[in-house]
Amino acid sequence: MKLTFSVFLILFLGAGIIGCGSPTPELPQRPAPRENATLKQESELQAAQDTADLEEIVENYEAPDRGNWQKPGLVIQKMGDLSDKTVADIGFGSGFFSRRLAQIAEKVIAVEIDPRLIEYMDSVIALELAEPFQRRIETRLGTPTDSKLKDGEADIILLVNTYAWLNDRVGYLKHLRKKLAPGGKIVIVDFKKKRIPQNQGFPDAKYRIPLYVVENELEAAGFLNVVSDDQSLDYQYIVIATP
Repeated sequence: MKLTFSVFLILFLGAGIIGCGSPTPELPQRPAPRENATLKQESELQAAQDTADLEEIVENYEAPDRGNWQKPGLVIQKMGDLSDKTVADIGFGSGFFSRRLAQIAEKVIAVEIDPRLIEYMDSVIALELAEPFQRRIETRLGTPTDSKLKDGEADIILLVNTYAWLNDRVGYLKHLRKKLAPGGKIVIVDFKKKRIPQNQGFPDAKYRIPLYVVENELEAAGFLNVVSDDQSLDYQYIVIATP
C-alpha cells in the first residue's frame, strides 16, 4: 500500500480533512488496553505503535516508484523561476517536494497537521540537506482550517495529493488566497477521476475529485485565472490558478 495510507493519515489523525460530501471510510481502531497493564506499560506500547505507524507512513510517501509517475521535476518546472520566491508546501508529508524545492526556491514553508511529521521533517532536513538548503526550509504545524501562513507571505502555494482530503475546500482556498503575495499563484496536483492502476495503492475513485470540480471551486474561491494540465502526468492533473 502506497499513497492510499498516506492520504488516509489525515483521516486517521481525526483532522476532518475529507472531500466535501465524500463518505467517511471506517478507520482502523487501536487495540484495547490490557487489563493488567500499568500506565507506563501502556504508554510504552502506544509509543511503539506510533513509531511503527510513522515508519509505514514515511515508507508510503517515499515509495521508490513515486518519482516515475509524479515527475516532481516537471511539476516544479511548471511553477516558473523560484530563485526569489517563497513556496508554501501544504501537507508536505515526508517532504518529497519540500526537500527538492529547498534546493531551488529562496524559501520553503512546509506545513503539516501531524506533529510527528514535523519532527521527522526537521530530522531529515538536518541529515540530508546541505547547510545552505537547511536554512531555506521552515516547518509549521497547521490545523485543518489554518495553514499558519501570514497574509501575503507566499508567492506560490503547493498542494500535492492533499486537495481531495480538505473538509471545506472552497473555504480553505479562500483562506489560502489571502496568504498569497501580489502576483502569487496556487498549484494543485491530485489524482484524475479515471481508471488508474489499483495495485499501486492509489486512492479509490470515490476519493478522487474530477478536474472540472477543482476548477469550479477555485473560481468560487476567487481565483480568476485557472489553467489546467491533465496530459503531462499519467495519473494526475496539475492546476495553476491566480486570484
